[in-house]
Amino acid sequence: MKILFAGSDEIAVPVLTYLASHNLVGAVLTTPDAPGRRGKSLLPTPVKARALELGLPVLQPEHLKKEAREDAASQCCDTLLSFCYGKIFGPRFLSLFKRKFNIHPSMLPCYRGCAPLQAAILNQDDTCAISIQDIAPALDEGDIYITQSFRLDGTETITSLSEKVASLAPSLVEDLLMNIDVFKPRRQSEDGVSYTTFVKKDDARLDFTRSARALHSAVRAYEKWPKAYCLLDGQPLYLLGVYGSVFDIPDEQCAEAPGTVVSHEKGKGFRIATGNGYLYVSELQLPTKKAMDSAAFLNGRHDMISKVLT
Repeated sequence: MKILFAGSDEIAVPVLTYLASHNLVGAVLTTPDAPGRRGKSLLPTPVKARALELGLPVLQPEHLKKEAREDAASQCCDTLLSFCYGKIFGPRFLSLFKRKFNIHPSMLPCYRGCAPLQAAILNQDDTCAISIQDIAPALDEGDIYITQSFRLDGTETITSLSEKVASLAPSLVEDLLMNIDVFKPRRQSEDGVSYTTFVKKDDARLDFTRSARALHSAVRAYEKWPKAYCLLDGQPLYLLGVYGSVFDIPDEQCAEAPGTVVSHEKGKGFRIATGNGYLYVSELQLPTKKAMDSAAFLNGRHDMISKVLT
């Protein structure tokens, strides 16, 4: 078996490293270099950076058209394995390979699409999963070879959950490849189908009339990007960390208006009234400033208590 590994994000790096350690990678397909945060220089994807460290050939086409297909075919790979690559494979590209696998971090057919981990956090799921499926023409509708589920405790951020999936995925790939002739793929059920879409910056705008559970989940889901935010005196304020587990937040009617900073509690952070329950915010950031814990933030903003965040 010779694999063309298609991936871009950090979450896919451990799988690439595992495959390379067994000399299974013929080449790596990743998205083109993109501007960094300050936009002054182009940066490689995490997968490209790791591939170069491993001495692997790297392909970075803008589009998977004729030239890209010819370049891929020249690598003589018989298997395509994709994990958070970022582009859709057309039938002509897929026809280059005998086997075509995709790693998707959800219990398919739930959360098809590009943001399954954010969806799991936002929906306050108590389990998550990783599925390896056949690549089908329609989005994430391919037959499933193997799935592994694991528990969530309600404190996961998008960063920590991605790291968890990244750590578990290599063993799942190993299981599949060692038993490739044994596994019989199963068709996905049409029950429970759901889809996710690209995360947009506006998704991270907080509405304090929502419940504390919903806000707690939003802060954790958007912790890496675009960062959950509200307005403090008309200026953006990013909420980067919350206290406790979403599963432990009680239902309670708040006496204060939604968004009111009621108090600061040591070890928990700012206590903020919501449409249902109180949210404890432990880490905050003002634009152009460094992130800081709630106690340090309060030292610089003694007027925070009784402020109303909007």
